[in-house]
Amino acid sequence: MSNKKIVVLAKFYKGEINPFDASALECALKISSDVTVITMSPLSNKSAIQALTRLGAKVLLVSDVLYAGADTLATSYVLANAIKIVDHDVVFCGRQSVDGDTAQIPSMVARRLGYQIVQEVMTFDGEKATLRDDSVKIISNKSVLSFEKTYNLRFPSIFSKQSDISVIDNQYLNLDKNKIGIMGSPTKVIKAYESVMGRRNCKFITFSELSDVIKSSLLQKKEKSSLNIDKKLDKIYYIGNVKNTAESIAINVEEIFIDGKSIEEIVDLIKNKQAKIILIEDNLSYKTIIPQVAVDLNAGMCADCISFGVNNDGQFVMTRPAQGGNVTADIISNSDITFATVRTIKKSSDVVFSIGKGAIENIEQIKCFAKEYGAEICCSRIVADCGTVPYSAQVGLTGKRVSPLVYVAFGISGAVQHTCAIEGAQTVIAINKDKNSRIFDYADYGIVGEVENVKL
Repeated sequence: MSNKKIVVLAKFYKGEINPFDASALECALKISSDVTVITMSPLSNKSAIQALTRLGAKVLLVSDVLYAGADTLATSYVLANAIKIVDHDVVFCGRQSVDGDTAQIPSMVARRLGYQIVQEVMTFDGEKATLRDDSVKIISNKSVLSFEKTYNLRFPSIFSKQSDISVIDNQYLNLDKNKIGIMGSPTKVIKAYESVMGRRNCKFITFSELSDVIKSSLLQKKEKSSLNIDKKLDKIYYIGNVKNTAESIAINVEEIFIDGKSIEEIVDLIKNKQAKIILIEDNLSYKTIIPQVAVDLNAGMCADCISFGVNNDGQFVMTRPAQGGNVTADIISNSDITFATVRTIKKSSDVVFSIGKGAIENIEQIKCFAKEYGAEICCSRIVADCGTVPYSAQVGLTGKRVSPLVYVAFGISGAVQHTCAIEGAQTVIAINKDKNSRIFDYADYGIVGEVENVKL
């Protein structure tokens, strides 16, 4: 694909390129000599954006005050139209942004362009894309590739010079003002606040107590509280394994079956049922399909919801984490149809031993310990990136969420991207040599010390 023209969508947040988009850009630079970066951003970011020209990329900055406050539906509309004015063969972008975490833009842009969407790209050699599940896909033109955070963006050469960039606004694109910015955004944040989910009161123990704590925790199976709201909706629809959540929100629920159906068939099905609110299981297939359906239906969509409610005005309120889990946001939608993906927890073993950067050298030792409890081996993102443990075992925002009876974190610092995925664990035990490590704020028991000293 060295002779192919690649467009890379990049978001800038706090003056920095989104790391997932940076990964996509690095891959593009590796395989093509014709790369154009398109970013929708305020003019205040122009100098940071222009620095990308030192890497050899052309840059198109799409900026207008009319675009401010856009949700994913409105943003994808602007980006897709900007892409159309650039000569290109294929589109690259990151899986998600670090502030929004919705992962909806790639599918929405692909739908608006009429392109195929290829998700969870780990590596791409110009012809074959290796995906997160280790499958390989041959890529043709008219594709949108959504990248994981697997490439590190290069530094510019000290001899490289900065070039001019192109800047366009809505006077140039001439987009419908009812489809851009706040006016074109069906979903709106009505409240945002610091997230305290998952915090626990940590009791520090010694290495010699670890085995007894694991055994006693396995015997103390706690009842998990189910979601229940005071006001219920009359009827709600659902797709996938989220019936219980739907029943907690509405008096009447009905499942919509979409497996094996085309986007057009799903759109017609939803229209015929006159569905207004639809909850969706957050598996990869549905998270790829439903944003495309939302484009066709001009529907509001909220991703990764952790709870729901009905406010005093009778509005359906969706609550989701943002900014990597640091912030919780309450969101409403004013569209005729609203989609909400529900954060679900994957089934795991009763005991999970999770390996972090501080325990990479002790993996074999931990695996031996795991056999004593039939524990499932998982890991943090950095360990998966090293290739020591497969990506399918990664726990975190870009991995899986688990709910074992006992979760033991070996050498994991406790970044928010990780702790947001272990909230469902009944008992969390953390082992880390740094007594100030964040992981202890999210653990029931803690051991301060080197992982190599663990004996079970």
